[in-house]
Amino acid sequence: MKPIPQEVIAAYIEDHSDPLPPLLEELVRETRRQTGRPHWSVGRAEGRLLQMLVGISGARRVVEVGTFTGFSALLMAEALPEDGRLVTCESEPTVAAIAQRFFDRSPHGRKIRLELGPALESLARLPEGAMDFVFIDADKTAYADYYEQALRLLRAGGLILADNVLWRGKIFKSPLTNPNARAIAAFNDKVGADPRVEKVMLAVRDGCYLIRKKIPSPASVKGAAPPAGSAAARDRSCLLE
Repeated sequence: MKPIPQEVIAAYIEDHSDPLPPLLEELVRETRRQTGRPHWSVGRAEGRLLQMLVGISGARRVVEVGTFTGFSALLMAEALPEDGRLVTCESEPTVAAIAQRFFDRSPHGRKIRLELGPALESLARLPEGAMDFVFIDADKTAYADYYEQALRLLRAGGLILADNVLWRGKIFKSPLTNPNARAIAAFNDKVGADPRVEKVMLAVRDGCYLIRKKIPSPASVKGAAPPAGSAAARDRSCLLE
């Protein structure tokens, strides 16, 4: 049997995932028209995966590193409870403006706060241990730095999803000459060897790394961040309002 082309597999997967609401279909068209790079958004299948992870984890506080035109932020916001909040970081004003226009039109847009500027500076202003979920999909050479900030921000048991961890297959080339491929390969090795987290790599789209910050043992739990939904966690999350 001949290998099945990747585009055939991708189309089949999308066809068997939930469809997008009309506003997001419009956003895909607008992203194509304004940027010529609709593939920079996560796409339907990965977007629905993100949405499901936020929902089944019970996340109330989410951080996104890399807004682009807002596709993934809107899907994750839909999975948040009414009092949930999502902070999304973007450094490019042009695409941030597109995202904000669509946030303003969505019933879930009020849950989203867009931080314009260098992501590491935005992340540094957020409170430690107050987040339940972090999505990383920005400058590949900074993934290791985003990861460390994500671990600082997450409560114990919180999740990270990092996108593009196969980097179009370029991480398998030898020698690694592409700067983004080198950075992603180093990030993957760093996470793979990190005893602070549990992790599994998924062959979804261009590769996703699903990472869970370990829950400390009872002997070391003093001073740990409170679980999601607790009164203490809500007190901390007030800093995000």
